[in-house]
Amino acid sequence: MRIYFDHAASSPVRKQVIDFFKSENFIDLYNPSSVHFEGQKTRAKINDARDLISSLLECNEENIVFTSSGTESCNYVINHALHSEDIENIIYLPTEHSAVLDTIFSKSVKRLPCQMNENGEIDLLNLDSILASLSGKTLVCAMLINNETGIIQPIIDISNVCQKYGALLFSDMIQSIGKLNTVECLKFCDYASFAAHKIGGLPGTGIAYLKEQKKVYKDFFGGEQEFGRRAGTENVSGIIAFGIAMEACIDASVYESDNITHLYEHLTEGIRSISKEIIIPSIDGNKENSITTLIFPGLKSENLIIGMDMNNIAISAGAACSSGKIGGSHVLKSLNYDINQVNGAIRVSFGWNNTIDQVDYFFKVLNNLLKGMNFKF
Repeated sequence: MRIYFDHAASSPVRKQVIDFFKSENFIDLYNPSSVHFEGQKTRAKINDARDLISSLLECNEENIVFTSSGTESCNYVINHALHSEDIENIIYLPTEHSAVLDTIFSKSVKRLPCQMNENGEIDLLNLDSILASLSGKTLVCAMLINNETGIIQPIIDISNVCQKYGALLFSDMIQSIGKLNTVECLKFCDYASFAAHKIGGLPGTGIAYLKEQKKVYKDFFGGEQEFGRRAGTENVSGIIAFGIAMEACIDASVYESDNITHLYEHLTEGIRSISKEIIIPSIDGNKENSITTLIFPGLKSENLIIGMDMNNIAISAGAACSSGKIGGSHVLKSLNYDINQVNGAIRVSFGWNNTIDQVDYFFKVLNNLLKGMNFKF
């Protein structure tokens, strides 16, 4: 039996989604832009999914643009802000996902990093100071839950500072659904991004959230889908599955959050008992319990990952999108960990199908691996 501790990369498809794909409803899907009966019946299924998702997020249907992924959603909202709101400055956290950072650094715009404390939490006074010094419209990018450390940014406080200076706020909320009060945070944002596969939906579907709908911007051309904002035939099955997964995730959020809290407490206690040399970044910050990075100074993360995989445990070294990237985690480097520590980091991320027994087996395997690698206990 395999144990999957990489939910931050992609969460296993939920039963409710699987049941849909086993049903006749899944087979009966056509091009939703066609005007015939079959096409319009398919269009109605997309509309139903959009209705469901917008009700769950407590926003209007027009606030949602379906995309191919969380990465495209992040790209889209930044491009939308630059082209539609005359953005001249972008303030960002150095710990943002590469989908945000790489997009920002591809643009001819003034870019300013905001300071953070040792846990990776934003320095609100520094944000205020930067905004006070700028002229022109500004976009602030602040990820709600960091995908490597689990640190939670105070979105409402950030929004208050942004509003003071008329700045727009974009939050990558891809790790947040079912874990925090995403709806409350969303009310304070101008833009947000989501991805279906993080909550038990299918890979290949994302959402770009736009608070204001006055202007139309598109990256893709050739059609008028998504209110004229994204050309191309919609990923019908992925969109339907997104709605099903989101509803299932939110419905089970209380139970799943409680379970993950127990798993996290068991994990951190067990890690401390194994060795005081193991570092847990951001453990003293305002952290979400499902995502934890562990640093083993002197070891190579790939050796730990391979060793775990050979013992039927799936973990990662951080963001799956950056797998194989030379230089290690930019998140950990931003938190001032040295290269020896960065190269020895693994990420354990829990989800809806994990148990205490699985964590115990993780400890057993980890102890054996560390002994075999002559880790300093």
